[in-house]
Amino acid sequence: MMPQYKCTYDPLSELISYYAKEKGEAKKTVDTEKLSVEEKLKGRIIDGDKIGVEKDLDAALKKYPALAIINDILLDGMKTVGELFGSGQMQLPFVLQSAECMKACVSYLEPFMEKSETDSAKGTLVLATVKGDVHDIGKNLVDIILTNNGFRVINLGIKCPLETMLESFKTEKADAIGMSGLLVKSTAIMKENLEIMNDRSLGVPVILGGAALNRRFVEGELREMYEGDVYYANDAFDGLKFMDTIMEYKKKGERPELKVYRDARSDEFKEKREKKKVVSTTRSDVSTDAPVPAPPFYGSRIAEDIQIEKAFEFINETALFRGSWNVYKDKNKPEEEYDKLLREEIYPKFNELKLKAKRESLLVPKVIYGYFPCNSDVNDLIVYKPKNLGGEELYGAWNTDDLKKENLEEWRRFTFPRQDSGKHYCISDFFRSVDSGGTDVVAFMIVTVGSRATEYAQELYRDNRYTDYLYFHGLSVETAEGLAEYWHKIIRKELSIGGDDSPDLKKIFQQGYRGSRYSFGYAACPDLEDNRILFELLKPERIGITLTEEWQMVPEQTTNAIVVHHPEAKYFFIK
Repeated sequence: MMPQYKCTYDPLSELISYYAKEKGEAKKTVDTEKLSVEEKLKGRIIDGDKIGVEKDLDAALKKYPALAIINDILLDGMKTVGELFGSGQMQLPFVLQSAECMKACVSYLEPFMEKSETDSAKGTLVLATVKGDVHDIGKNLVDIILTNNGFRVINLGIKCPLETMLESFKTEKADAIGMSGLLVKSTAIMKENLEIMNDRSLGVPVILGGAALNRRFVEGELREMYEGDVYYANDAFDGLKFMDTIMEYKKKGERPELKVYRDARSDEFKEKREKKKVVSTTRSDVSTDAPVPAPPFYGSRIAEDIQIEKAFEFINETALFRGSWNVYKDKNKPEEEYDKLLREEIYPKFNELKLKAKRESLLVPKVIYGYFPCNSDVNDLIVYKPKNLGGEELYGAWNTDDLKKENLEEWRRFTFPRQDSGKHYCISDFFRSVDSGGTDVVAFMIVTVGSRATEYAQELYRDNRYTDYLYFHGLSVETAEGLAEYWHKIIRKELSIGGDDSPDLKKIFQQGYRGSRYSFGYAACPDLEDNRILFELLKPERIGITLTEEWQMVPEQTTNAIVVHHPEAKYFFIK
């Protein structure tokens, strides 16, 4: 039986109605009673309208077998959804609403089908986020799209080793393997996986997806080295397209002719990578005499009684609405229409979710942070501790009487990469040198909104509440980012450098303040293994944060930073 929901008001349905009314071509009023049952059901899939769908399904069952309704009517509707998404006429939240409707229809029709029919999928994909990576929303979106387009998906979850994928591929008699990952490190894991599969002469079709991937890497480098077929999925519908291709050629007993992607820069990039074996030590021209602020304490502290509203205040709404929720302005329409959409639909949804998260304690902000004496040593940053301090005493506020340089000893050391051209920036340049005669101060922080956020998102996904899953997951991730932005402001205030803060929040998001913060794994400090050193300094297990074997933080809704006070410190990239 299809789950029964009591629906009194569905903000997303209202959003879809608004979106439909505002399309370039005026939507005509349609008398649905005059439509055929086939047209009604297809329209429901496209509009994502599952309320009362049982009546139309019952009517269709009088004319067609249940499997024919799915294959010939409902999947035709999902095909149209894919076409609308591909042409930019439908955005991701509406696609998921259509998938919810498809799922509800299939669940209602299953009791009318023979077991052999319920097992008659178009093909089977083993799907997983690769070893060490905890990000799963991209993978889960692929699962949703494929499952609701007639494919069978074996979703193995996150942090999945290759052996688990291969065993599942064998036992489930699957047709392809899908590997997902968000991190740059995950792309290296994918390549290693393909190399192992080469060594075993497996040649399994593989679909790769994730934010750090690009066409040149997958369809160029990996396609050239892998003995089987490998595809680059830029989004969930690419995964659907490639599964269709894989099954088409499998039925014909042939392999597709997949070209290795090349561009004019390929050889140039390869040559540059070979030259980068020598580490640059050419110092930037960053000033060496910036005043060192006095922190309120040295060592680390835990902050748990944080009002969630503080994190909400610092959410970057552009990143949330466009980046996480995929609600974009239509380039063919005036700005006013997008503003109206935000004002009348998106902001009410945003506010509703914030209230729910607070009321049900779905997002619980916690911070662990601290200030430490330090010095730079070429590309290294040395973090000191008092000589007479060890064990658990390190994880709290220190006695400042012990912080004269002669009473300090090296505790931990970071080695940061340096730009090999241009300004030659390196994070260590923003701190006083070990030869300067004095110490500097560095702040570190790790913030989280807790494991309940991950659990609740997974509950929504398991309950097939796809749109709610997308919205809540996006809110939880951006709330963690907002908490980091808020706590960075606290640190600037405690260091007495907050007077340079811009009063405009949008400018704050563009580094409208003194100094900078750099998160491990990104841009200026891309080595995720630095998280291991950070954990040794702060011991964030005290607030429920752990590391994966690939040095990624858990829960997913967690972020960290090294906070630099130097007035010249801004974001920069290591190529």
